[in-house]
Amino acid sequence: MMRIGWAGRSLGAVVMIGLTLTACATPRGGAAPSGLPMDAADVDVAKHCQDFPKRFSYAEKTVAGRLAVSAILSPIAVGVGLGATAFGDVRGLALAVMAPVEMGRWTAKASQDNKEQADRLRSACEEGGGPDTVVAARAVRDLAITREREKSNRDAARLYRDELGTLDRAGAGESEDAALAALSLASLIERQTPADPELGSLYDRAVRVRETERDTRPRDLAYVLTLYGRWLRAAGRPQDADAVEAKRNTLNLEADAAEAAARAAAAAAGRASSTEIIVGDQCAESSVSALDQLNQEIAAQGGMARILAVDCDMAGQISVVRLTTPAGATDALTFADQETDPAGRVRAALFAPAP
Repeated sequence: MMRIGWAGRSLGAVVMIGLTLTACATPRGGAAPSGLPMDAADVDVAKHCQDFPKRFSYAEKTVAGRLAVSAILSPIAVGVGLGATAFGDVRGLALAVMAPVEMGRWTAKASQDNKEQADRLRSACEEGGGPDTVVAARAVRDLAITREREKSNRDAARLYRDELGTLDRAGAGESEDAALAALSLASLIERQTPADPELGSLYDRAVRVRETERDTRPRDLAYVLTLYGRWLRAAGRPQDADAVEAKRNTLNLEADAAEAAARAAAAAAGRASSTEIIVGDQCAESSVSALDQLNQEIAAQGGMARILAVDCDMAGQISVVRLTTPAGATDALTFADQETDPAGRVRAALFAPAP
């Protein structure tokens, strides 16, 4: 009888805790904060941004589901804890008491996460000047990345698609943001359904964007063409794959030649790199040595990442480092004038876990 009483009270506790904490975390309606009066345009933006998070309600964490799980598991945990206590294990009492509380907290956290998610989307919308802006789209991408890390791939894919739609409406459908979203969505889809025809349009979009940066970032375009060619071959389009891969090979040859010329120029100026880093005119020998050491360390561990090029400001301080990431893409790290440890940031990028 005592055990039944404990179980009943635990069930009631978890329900009350869950409902109470959920209510505390749930946003409430009401008047806007007092302050300076807004003009008509600001009022219109605020109205549209208030509803903006509702577009992505599908990506919210389920509160009702967690509450149901808690209601089922809490009495079981209490029963196990009391059973252990009856056999002299004092830890059983702690389990019986704390299990309902922890379950309630777990339930309430989902509600709090949902509220914070909505606040971030709303703030980005207001900052950008409306729901169909680049700033709002970037907030959606941040949420997509979070859901992807949490292995909620279905939600992540929908969010990347919504980001692309927002960028299109904002007139930024051929921007760097669009290329990143297209490649992220393509990676998700390809892992699940490699033959999905949607991949073709996503890679086409990424290629178009990278084409505009061909002169300054040829390796980035070559990387996208590698992905595109691989998909075309897997999709049974060998002729198209051959054409894409031939273009990639030409790009890589051109980039190799440009990098070799830059290395020769650096060597002639006394700034040669032992790991074939392309060195800017202003870079000090000590900066090149530190980056060479990082390349040697990552190579010794068998990593695929490496530093490709470095530029420096007039004072000889590192300003930009271009590198290949552990995932095989190229990236550029920029540094402020007063950066105290540029090598540390470069190290973190080189040794980051591959996604």
